[in-house]
Amino acid sequence: MEIALIIPTFNRGYCLSSTIQSVLQQTYFNWTLTIIDDGSTDNTQEVVASFNDARITYVYQENAERSAARNKGIAHTEAEWLCFLDSDDVLLPEHLHVLASFIENQKPSPGLIATGLITQQGQITKKKAFLALQKNVLEEIGSKFLIPTQVCVHRSVLEKDQFDVRFRLWEDTHLWLRIAAQYPVYQIEEYTAIQNLHEQGTVVQGMKKIRLKDVVQYVTAIQDLRDNQTALFEGQLPQHYFNRYIDSKYRMYLYQARQNKQFLVASQIWINAWQHRPSLYLLMELPKIILNRFNIGLHAR
Repeated sequence: MEIALIIPTFNRGYCLSSTIQSVLQQTYFNWTLTIIDDGSTDNTQEVVASFNDARITYVYQENAERSAARNKGIAHTEAEWLCFLDSDDVLLPEHLHVLASFIENQKPSPGLIATGLITQQGQITKKKAFLALQKNVLEEIGSKFLIPTQVCVHRSVLEKDQFDVRFRLWEDTHLWLRIAAQYPVYQIEEYTAIQNLHEQGTVVQGMKKIRLKDVVQYVTAIQDLRDNQTALFEGQLPQHYFNRYIDSKYRMYLYQARQNKQFLVASQIWINAWQHRPSLYLLMELPKIILNRFNIGLHAR
């Protein structure tokens, strides 16, 4: 059984070698790797060319962001099961073997399979919690943030539902929730993938400096499911689930903007959150924004 791997990448030549090497070190050998270069201006193409393996395919496209890049990768593969890998993450050697064994032994119906994920930031290593499938799997996905590196999806599912090219933030959870509302979700309780959190990465950079356009994009993606996919989630999620989810994201960004001393950004996030849903919490946050402007009430780092 062949398993396809898809890596979208943009100007990650400095770390892409480690990611590709982790695929070459797999103990399961029947795989293909498609690397979608999303308009890189660095040495990405040269890095890929340095690996002489017929199973690796390089595809260049003009910059169109990660959702479009992953979708192009899907179109360039033929395997029944497709896995995703971010270009700064790595797979442990048994990752594909564990997936292949699960598929061959359990014969799962078309759906989504998640493996365990380790997050690594410098010397700090943490194991993320597994999905508790005995609970509401949609809520589990929404709260535990599956990343593409730990996910494998059946081709028939991805022929119907793909990454929404309008979004470059929360685009993965947007897809996983649509899939989970229609197909089975499986959890393999083995840690086989590593997410590298580093200074140049999207997650770290996104928290070091909050950008209002990122907050708007994140919230817009959630609103899209709330407003345009109502029938898909009816009876599967609690009433007002997406509104509460939006509240939690505004709180996250508002807190981080305050800690970053981004007074103007924090103020605009507060206004957007208030327009979404006024609350006592937001009333209590307003004086904190002002106090933080004068370095009062900030947490030590």
